[in-house]
Amino acid sequence: MSLFVEIITPGQVICSKEVASLVVDSAVGELEILPEHRPLVAILETGSTRLKFFDGTTETIATSSGILNLENNRAILMVEEAVNIHELRIISSVGEAKLLAKNALKMAAARGNLEQSELDRLEAKIRAELNKKLKK
Repeated sequence: MSLFVEIITPGQVICSKEVASLVVDSAVGELEILPEHRPLVAILETGSTRLKFFDGTTETIATSSGILNLENNRAILMVEEAVNIHELRIISSVGEAKLLAKNALKMAAARGNLEQSELDRLEAKIRAELNKKLKK
């Protein structure tokens, strides 16, 4: 038995696949969902969504906050943004990562996708993560 997963943003369907299990970051913590799970609606936090396949491979998709609706072995994740991490290019330095993140936030704010408070929160989160990486 498998679980059908769709990851949907306002602009497109990012993913539509049959998986052995799904791991999401929810407001109550990390959830792993297997086939035959009871119906569930959950608030998703920004983080990574992992699709685990029957052959043992895993696909990771970076997702923003949103909602998970699970019913009848069908999981639909409705999120603002999603990117398959295998499609991202490798960033060569922390400075480049910081610059790219700031530019992405500015573009989202200019499009009206983010309120100023959300923009400030994300920028603070980026600073904290970069500081942790620099201390290692």
